[in-house]
Amino acid sequence: MENIEYEIKYAIEHMMENNYPRKELWNMDSKVPGLLSGIRAGDDAVVLGKSVYNMEGPYPLILGSKTALIHTSCDVVAMGARPLYAMDAIQASNEEEIKIAIDGLKKQSIGLDIPIIGGNTQTVESLKSCLSVVVFGELITEKIIKDSGSKDNDIMIMLGHPVEGDIGERVQKAKNKYETFLELVSSGIEVHACKDASRGGWLCNILEMLLKAEKGVLINSMPYPRATRYLGTYLVSIPEYELPNVLEIAMKKRCPVMPFGVVTSEKILKIGNKEYITKERMNELIKNFPYKY
Repeated sequence: MENIEYEIKYAIEHMMENNYPRKELWNMDSKVPGLLSGIRAGDDAVVLGKSVYNMEGPYPLILGSKTALIHTSCDVVAMGARPLYAMDAIQASNEEEIKIAIDGLKKQSIGLDIPIIGGNTQTVESLKSCLSVVVFGELITEKIIKDSGSKDNDIMIMLGHPVEGDIGERVQKAKNKYETFLELVSSGIEVHACKDASRGGWLCNILEMLLKAEKGVLINSMPYPRATRYLGTYLVSIPEYELPNVLEIAMKKRCPVMPFGVVTSEKILKIGNKEYITKERMNELIKNFPYKY
């Protein structure tokens, strides 16, 4: 955390890069009857009735063959839904790359029990090799877990193993996190908000949660030393009284959980004794952030 000011600057820039597309597509939500969370929400996935959809990518082909389905399904689970099936889109330069992509996606699919039921594969020489995945899921309760719901005095926790290693390791760690989080939701534990610590890291994603909730945070522990690294863990905002219940389930599932901050009504970002984002700067960011709930 020696370069925390740089990491905060990076996190803010990353967080704001979707502003233009969302503003340009702002009125699309009104064209879909029954849409509960769409372009205006800018959440981890889209919710229509009890159906939850997420699309990620394009990933560089080799990286996507190890993690695309894992990463895409992660955001579906974060909203309180169980992934059901998926589709892919693959751009490869030759048959060997097609084999690499399909073999990797198949391993992820079998390990996570998310069948891939269709998609598109092409070999256009002028295009870079890459792949995308869309995952279809279904809410396991009537509640949508949004990333905007943090409340005053909530405990912010990090849940799950960092998703890294070979395909087998990544699948095991992701599956452990999915099963643990979905049990929290299904058991009735009050979860106010959840977000995947994806590209931009825990700092970027907690900032996004705070801006949407119009809250601040006092960070009193270090969930991971590099604040902007992709982790694949969940940032979960819960009432303090639910922490023992979360720990009980996490212990049963052998899933890491770390409380690391407290949500505050004062709109600041404070780590230990030092204030890194002032109330004035936070209000400016909130004003410039387009998402609405």
